[in-house]
Amino acid sequence: MRLERPRVRGSALRVLMVNTCHFRGGGDSTYAFNLADLLRSHGHQVAFFAMSDRRNEPDASADMFVSNIDFRELNRHKSPGTALKVLNRSIYSREARHKFGLLIDRFVPDIVHLQNIHGHITPSVILEAKKMGLPVVWTLHDYKLICPNTHFLNDKTNRICEACGRGAYYQPMLKRCKKGSLLASGVASLEAYAHRLMHVRERVDAFLAPSTFLRDKLVERGFPLSQVHHMPLFLPTEAFWNGGEDDGYVLFLGKLDPIKGFYQLIDACRLAPDVKLILAGSGETSIVAELPRVLPRNAGYVGMKSGDELRRLLQKALAVVLPSLWYENQPMSILEAFACGKPVVASDIGGIPELVRDGDRGLLVPPGDVQSLVGAIRWISGHPVEARRMGQNAQHYAAAVHGSEQHYQSLMGIYATVARGQQGNGRLGNLDLSM
Repeated sequence: MRLERPRVRGSALRVLMVNTCHFRGGGDSTYAFNLADLLRSHGHQVAFFAMSDRRNEPDASADMFVSNIDFRELNRHKSPGTALKVLNRSIYSREARHKFGLLIDRFVPDIVHLQNIHGHITPSVILEAKKMGLPVVWTLHDYKLICPNTHFLNDKTNRICEACGRGAYYQPMLKRCKKGSLLASGVASLEAYAHRLMHVRERVDAFLAPSTFLRDKLVERGFPLSQVHHMPLFLPTEAFWNGGEDDGYVLFLGKLDPIKGFYQLIDACRLAPDVKLILAGSGETSIVAELPRVLPRNAGYVGMKSGDELRRLLQKALAVVLPSLWYENQPMSILEAFACGKPVVASDIGGIPELVRDGDRGLLVPPGDVQSLVGAIRWISGHPVEARRMGQNAQHYAAAVHGSEQHYQSLMGIYATVARGQQGNGRLGNLDLSM
């Protein structure tokens, strides 16, 4: 079946954006909202497909969103029934495909742009999009397509693991790498094999990899180089500003999660009482509840911040710190720090070194090395003039590489390229990139 699209004046597009979270939580939803705003500013129309959630932003398509499912809660109450629910939802969702088809009929898109869809929405929507003859572009925010546990990390050991290689997806069951659970690891393995059998990767017209590290990992594992495009994330123009005078503290932004090196950072802060640390972000209830007990006197937790509150925190910070243990792709927290002229102390791992040039836009440390982290945060705190110079370098870099207009032009080129492979969609293939 192929959709009959209404004629649209000029080259305006109708883009159907798909992302599980429709609230500003992680980097995937931040990027999705920013991209929708960017596309609309150029005259295009955007609709969203997501999962229902009480935290969601209001949306005209909310009645079509797939129903909510909480995998963490199901994992706490293991039983054959919960296992069936997880399997029924994480591999292929009939509900998601049906509702997505209804939204396609209502919105009549020219292109489908995926963000984070695994587990809650599932690649079932890709099958529906291709049935309708629509080109599909997928911006990847993690490694789920090549690592059943998403982040190349064993949850039991917090160590890098690439045992699955090009398709040994039984490894999670042997290692119980996902949440230390045989059930969760088994579902992840089954999901990976099922999606290979469904030819999910072959049905996507273009994958967009924000970091060259992610692109290279995909190619190493058999993805055609012609299908994977390196496209750095972007920041809206209003994200760039001069912070003014700082208060000399080091700031951690993001999820309070062990894979972010959160506990190593607390240890480093305890060993460097002369460094003031502020942590801002959300985390599991158990982690947040233990903070008053584990944080040293020179550290404070201010909760999840966004908007003007986040801007004020960044404005007063001397530097941002991200001591991750996993192969970070392209963290939005680093880009946000750069945009306001702040250097970053971060782990030398994954896509981070592509952003943080050691000694120029911040400092790099070996992942998990507490003593090196102590040395880095002490150095940056003790050399404010050099830190501010690094911050200026970081801001200039971000403006040159991660600006919105560069991103828009590159994306329009990708849209036009994939459309040329979709017979009968010539209007998109002849897209005017000057919009």
